[in-house]
Amino acid sequence: MKTKPSHALAHLRQICCSGLSREIAITEFLRSVPMLISSNSNTFSISDSSLQPIYHLSGFDLSDMAEVAPDIIADYHTPERQKRAIAWFSRHPIISDPRVMDESFYLTDMYNLIYRQFDMHHLLWVPIKLDAEKTGILGLYRQLSQKPFDNNDKAQLMQLLRYVVHAYRAVSDVCIEFSQSGLSGMMILNAEGTILYQCPEAKRLLEQVRYPRLLTDLRKQDRLMLKLAELCNNLRRIYRGQDAPPPSLLHTNLNGQFLFRAYWLDGSNCEAEGLIGVTIEHHQPLTQRILRAMRDLPLSPTQREVAFLLAQGLPFEQIGLRLHIKQTTVKDHVNKIYTKLDIHQRGELLPKLLAVT
Repeated sequence: MKTKPSHALAHLRQICCSGLSREIAITEFLRSVPMLISSNSNTFSISDSSLQPIYHLSGFDLSDMAEVAPDIIADYHTPERQKRAIAWFSRHPIISDPRVMDESFYLTDMYNLIYRQFDMHHLLWVPIKLDAEKTGILGLYRQLSQKPFDNNDKAQLMQLLRYVVHAYRAVSDVCIEFSQSGLSGMMILNAEGTILYQCPEAKRLLEQVRYPRLLTDLRKQDRLMLKLAELCNNLRRIYRGQDAPPPSLLHTNLNGQFLFRAYWLDGSNCEAEGLIGVTIEHHQPLTQRILRAMRDLPLSPTQREVAFLLAQGLPFEQIGLRLHIKQTTVKDHVNKIYTKLDIHQRGELLPKLLAVT
């Protein structure tokens, strides 16, 4: 069932006002924009004052392009193309035809090696002023088989810009709370830290661990394997009675938090031929899990706001102050939320949401 525009708009607003870190919030926003505007493989670029990209965020998995995408993107953004884009944006709010920057865009490496792989043909590029030095470029895309974006799509996109600015500028002084997502996997390594086997779940989680910020992280040496080798070395040192950190590793990125734990597979063997098992647990920001769970629930926009705050433990008084409504109105919304979700008290709300697939 298609999401109502008012519900989609409320969901996108909630993401950007959720208190998540700017990059997690913006990436989640990119993944959720299709609820309102039909699109796929959406992106957000952080650029300097001359629109030269500093790094990119994407709402889809670009890990397969890790080795080639940074150079292709950097080579595409020549001074001449950037000048043409700046000149266009000085007179228009949106680029809907990439040939504005290059008449031969559909013959470039950017299109043929990246865009075509993810079926990004029709596009909307819109600049967003983030601060005195940085500009964001929000990009929405459609497949070749779909119709181009129309004026209604452009109008809907323009009303989303203030949400993205809020997500970028908001500073949260609250530590992000993570909860186990239920995803886990296992790898088998030798004592030097070389992966000998990984189950399909572990492979998928490793791809999420290595999820890139294009033009920055991909230009750095991949440190994950070095950290895994260090993890194995710590396990060996502990077994030999030497001082070493615990054989665990916690890594946080745009996809959440990943906990690695190492242990000997064959009991007490810490020789060079010994095998080491490493488990991976995925922990997702609790706020993000709540938002995703509420996305398709039959709640009105205001009820979504109330449910979101209620699930985070805020009392009725604070919910009313946050949403600028009376406590009696809050209680009325809460009763309707309980009825729609078939629950009877606050303590049932969060488990109900976390159980949503």
